[in-house]
Amino acid sequence: MKYFIGILIVILVVGGIFVGFYLGQNNKSSDNTSSTTTTGTSATKSSPSAKVLDLSNSGLTKVSSDIYSKTDVTDLILSSNSIRTLPSEMGKMTNVVIFKIDHNALDGSLIGEIRQMSKLQQLDVSYNNMTGMPAEIGQLNNLETLNYSYNKITGLPNELANLKNNLKEFNLTGNPLSAAAISKLKSELPNTNIIF
Repeated sequence: MKYFIGILIVILVVGGIFVGFYLGQNNKSSDNTSSTTTTGTSATKSSPSAKVLDLSNSGLTKVSSDIYSKTDVTDLILSSNSIRTLPSEMGKMTNVVIFKIDHNALDGSLIGEIRQMSKLQQLDVSYNNMTGMPAEIGQLNNLETLNYSYNKITGLPNELANLKNNLKEFNLTGNPLSAAAISKLKSELPNTNIIF
């Protein structure tokens, strides 16, 4: 009986080592996939042929030339980093359709060069320390969803009214905006779902 139990323990130990090795190999292959900068992301892709640059949770403190030089990128995901400012050179990324830079440390206002990203449909700058919004956002005629939730926005540019034809959703939850400002915005964007 002892002999049988001994064999059973050896079988279990060897089996456990094999399973552990197999799982480790699988994790390695999935790690390699996720570290490739052009892989898909859990976010909705702009199209099946989208070129995604997902650098979320990468410990970034700035956007360097190795990011903004990739001018063919359509989906730019920079969520959950420590980025404080955006360089004006980001305006070169004219093919970007989805831009997510939520959960960072951005303050002040977005760069005016955002207007050059004329194909933008989704812009998410939620969970930052933004205090303003550039008037140039009003030039993004393809914008469908705009998320500025959980910032420190106290005023809105009049140019937002230019987005009334395409903007479907505008999230301003968690900003210290007055009821009068929200009421004015709703009248200027009557077809937009304003979340506040």
